[in-house]
Amino acid sequence: MPAKREIKVASKSWRGKIESHETFSHDSLDSLAYDWERIGNPKIPPKFPFKVFLPRSPEDVARAVKECKELGETLKVRSKGHSSNDLVLNEGGAVLLMQGMDQILDVDEENLTATVQGGAISALIDDHLAPLGLGLPVIGDHRDITVGGFASVGGISPASHRFGMFIDNVLAIQFVDWDGEIKRCSPEENADDFYSLLAGLGRHGVIVEVKLRLIRIDKYRTIWENHQTHYRSMDDFIAGTKPIIEEPGDVMMERGVWVDFKLGGGKHLGLGQFSEYRETTQTAIHKARNTGSYGVLHGIGRVAGNLPEKLDMALKYVGMGGVMLSPKYASIKNIEFFTDKVLDSTVGDPTRMLIVLGPLDKYEELFRRCWALLDGYRESHGCFTFLSVYVKSIRSDYLARDGYDRFCELMFYTGVHPDRMTTELLDEIVEQFDDIVIDCNGYKYMHTRTTKDPEKRAKVDPNARHAERRRAAANGKGKLAVPAADAQLEGAS
Repeated sequence: MPAKREIKVASKSWRGKIESHETFSHDSLDSLAYDWERIGNPKIPPKFPFKVFLPRSPEDVARAVKECKELGETLKVRSKGHSSNDLVLNEGGAVLLMQGMDQILDVDEENLTATVQGGAISALIDDHLAPLGLGLPVIGDHRDITVGGFASVGGISPASHRFGMFIDNVLAIQFVDWDGEIKRCSPEENADDFYSLLAGLGRHGVIVEVKLRLIRIDKYRTIWENHQTHYRSMDDFIAGTKPIIEEPGDVMMERGVWVDFKLGGGKHLGLGQFSEYRETTQTAIHKARNTGSYGVLHGIGRVAGNLPEKLDMALKYVGMGGVMLSPKYASIKNIEFFTDKVLDSTVGDPTRMLIVLGPLDKYEELFRRCWALLDGYRESHGCFTFLSVYVKSIRSDYLARDGYDRFCELMFYTGVHPDRMTTELLDEIVEQFDDIVIDCNGYKYMHTRTTKDPEKRAKVDPNARHAERRRAAANGKGKLAVPAADAQLEGAS
């Protein structure tokens, strides 16, 4: 096996010491019994596996797959456990833990590619590339996201309107199929395998190696200017953000959020913010403002989850204020990982995410209908505390249909009242939510809670829909716009 490259992590690295959930560690044995569902339901019972495989090479993965097949056992793949939907849990069964397969195998500076193992952490890859003046076009906003996990669900960032999803930047894959055979694939070689793995949630094999597209960029030292707009009503937020999402122009990165808190007496406090990050002069003042403002915000993140409950909650509101009033100047790295370094997901109300990848022309309809659904349940059942939706623009070959490649992400991020949000009620809400997505011809980000109906699930699954288009193209019923990407399983937002 190729020798492991030394990963030099600078002291200013995002990998650092800040953790977005101080109450548990992804690297503990205890974590093997949980997935991201614990964020929405902290009292959820554990689902411990009986057998854990710790592969270090493709051959180890193949051996584990063959052993489980011979014994008639189901094998689940995981690394850090960021998924919901029981994708990485296997109570009493076997789990393939990919954390040991984290090597950077090759960096081709001339052709702008990097080859890494499936368990390699995207944040560490970026840190390794930084001294070379290179970086990943799209990266996850959490420090433990692996390339295999990101590829298995899609992968979105504030730069997705320029570079697509993470899977749009994968060039080749080595994987182990569920017969235990080691194979390679790309758009040019074994293309059916390649596109089956894209956003495939691990259903079509275990990704053990990924070849990634790189860009020339200095993420730590390049400063961009935040052209920020604030809104006081949801109508104004939708009207103001719609043209920006539709036509980003020369915007380098973008993201927005609308949040609504329910106050006493039937009143609500609604606030919206949208940030357009543009190129600016690289002056000492701009860099100092980036260092100072983010130093304060990251200080909040550093102590979050370590204070008495009331102080922690007060600090979280301060952090949310920092998100709504984003700093004027920011390094690319600070933009990529903004909220995760400021807000602790385990402080305050439990939280849930329902994520839509919708056609751009359905942005307003999806926003209003999904919001109305969740707000209606908040009023009638008191199951939600606050409601928010984060929005981004996406240009993706992988999602493209009939040449239409423009989409938007709507991440509905909600506070949950733990005693009122029963499992039955959550299932009811998710079913209706997914009905809206289907009606608007959209997709779901499949590592978040999704309908349990197989037929409906296929309609919101990007991987299943892409397979339909491949079959139609093979039968001469349509022309397939082919992307470049990969997929496995573990999760990421």
